[in-house]
Amino acid sequence: MNLTLIIILCVAISLVLILFPLFISYKAEKAKKDSEWDKIAEYGNKINEQSRKNKLH
Repeated sequence: MNLTLIIILCVAISLVLILFPLFISYKAEKAKKDSEWDKIAEYGNKINEQSRKNKLH
């Protein structure tokens, strides 16, 4: 085999091994609707609303 072909194949394989997991994690992050911080904020708002209602009664 030609040395140039081997070098090109090594570079291509390296790029695929680096970029493929990044692409998969990007798609998973994009598909995720609510992050953990959003869930915590939503729960905090729920508790605040309940305490405000209790103060009015």
